[in-house]
Amino acid sequence: MKESVQDITKWFLDLEHEHIVLGYGSLLSKDSRERYSSIYTKGVPITVSGFERAWVTRSVSEKQTYVGAVPKYGAVLNAQLVPASLNPALQAREKDYRFVRVESRNIAFNGVASSYTDELHHLLNKYTLWICETLDCHAPTEQYPVHQTYVDTCLSGCLEHGGVNEAKAFVETTKLWDHPRVNDRENPKYPRSANIDVAGYKAIDELLMCINQER
Repeated sequence: MKESVQDITKWFLDLEHEHIVLGYGSLLSKDSRERYSSIYTKGVPITVSGFERAWVTRSVSEKQTYVGAVPKYGAVLNAQLVPASLNPALQAREKDYRFVRVESRNIAFNGVASSYTDELHHLLNKYTLWICETLDCHAPTEQYPVHQTYVDTCLSGCLEHGGVNEAKAFVETTKLWDHPRVNDRENPKYPRSANIDVAGYKAIDELLMCINQER
């Protein structure tokens, strides 16, 4: 759903945290954020420049691979502004990453006219922005595959907040889709998987089918 400038302005004025995390993976999902991290504030869709997202974050304890972000000049990824305290619970959730600062000039508000950019960046400058950077990058393998419920969680968050175009942006700005993947929908292996309805699964499957056809 496209946010108006008035909606985003009110979102900023209602914030109670001084930190904002740029959620680009499972934090995109409202359901996953609320149930597993007690983050109840709505996210704001944005585009982040200077970082590339790819399937490169290996969780040794969970035996799977997640998306990660690494600095790269000229790269972009879609994400959401997610206000959060950098508390032990969130740091445990992101244990395979490190939090690094991001400058507000690297943030673009999706669908907002350029005439309003300065106004929104003035509000954004009041907060400290963080992104989870992957330090030790590994492509997925059969021993550390990507699990479907993690993919579903990320894409369902995009669909919730930005519709099909936002979900397509996730696919288009993420590298290494040609990876081993386990369909674990019947028995989720991703520990923070979102609850998704039949319509959501249908939209996700149609999107992923397009990826497979393009290979």
